[in-house]
Amino acid sequence: MQMRFLVRLENTHGFAPKDTRALAKAAYEQIKILNGDVGNLRVSQAAIEFDLLVPSHKVMEVCLKELVLRLGEPLTIRKLDLPAHASTPARSVEVGILLFNEGRYWESHESLEAAWLTAIGAEREILQGIILLAASFVHLQKDESEIALSILKRANVKLPYDGVYHGIDLSMLKGQVNELLAKAHPTFLKLPFKELNL
Repeated sequence: MQMRFLVRLENTHGFAPKDTRALAKAAYEQIKILNGDVGNLRVSQAAIEFDLLVPSHKVMEVCLKELVLRLGEPLTIRKLDLPAHASTPARSVEVGILLFNEGRYWESHESLEAAWLTAIGAEREILQGIILLAASFVHLQKDESEIALSILKRANVKLPYDGVYHGIDLSMLKGQVNELLAKAHPTFLKLPFKELNL
């Protein structure tokens, strides 16, 4: 049975989303002899993220050494397919926001979804909008601009025009999403926070 890890390596060579397919192929070529596989590769300015599928921890260590030599130093390695840790919805949202603004959109989506499952009403819609925004950026990291744009449109429908949610300035976020849609070629953004007037 294959073990699955989420691996994030430092993007020290300046790879871009357009390099996704070539990187995935090169990574697979490096580790296929070890019965390893690379899936769902994504590229951000800071990191190269991918699923590493291997038959054992020992093989994972050897595969990782090969990939580090070619791509960059490890930032995070996390075993996937583990039971979810119990967390409060508020904590899941906090973590999801932090991950989103670090460009870790897949992990952000995962964390926010944990809160969305128990949310109701307007909160559920807002969370779904942010989750869709994260999903859009996951596809952008994979150089899938058309899919990213399609999901971005769905996110825009869910986001309200005003208000604050966990510090996020929703009117500013809505404006940024509308700007991305007007360009018809999305780029990454960070969740904007409302400044507190103390």
